[in-house]
Amino acid sequence: MQRGYVAAYRLLGNPDESRDACQEAAARAWSARERYDSAQPFYPWFYRILKNHCLDRLKLRRRVVSSDRELSLPQPIEKAESGESLALEGERARAVARAVAALSEDLREIIELRHFQDASYDEIAEILDCPIGTVMSRLYRARKALRNKLIADRAWSPNGSVGGARR
Repeated sequence: MQRGYVAAYRLLGNPDESRDACQEAAARAWSARERYDSAQPFYPWFYRILKNHCLDRLKLRRRVVSSDRELSLPQPIEKAESGESLALEGERARAVARAVAALSEDLREIIELRHFQDASYDEIAEILDCPIGTVMSRLYRARKALRNKLIADRAWSPNGSVGGARR
């Protein structure tokens, strides 16, 4: 259920709404259990149900209120070396969130599946209903686009460097 929550949070950006979406998707999956092919992995099937439910919620939300949101997961704060390093880490996290949000929907989805949900290439291929080779090429294009957006973001790369070092 943790993977489902992360997926919902990445789409909805709200912890409470994400928990509700997971519960509703689980109820829908239970109701549709006779359509599940037990020879196939469960998560890709469940992810499609969850994603469709989250997209429905987003459509409803847009009708009610039009507002911007930033895609970022709250990260637990461990030991911070200094206030400056904590501020820098937060700004870099926001830069990543902005860059991911600026990607096209198909590139954003594949980045989120692989890097935020740790989905395997096989799972991504099942979710997106495409061959693994297509997953690999889309992921390559998505990473390249993300890197270009991060390089262009001064919060990530103040002097044209990524992480303080020229790449």
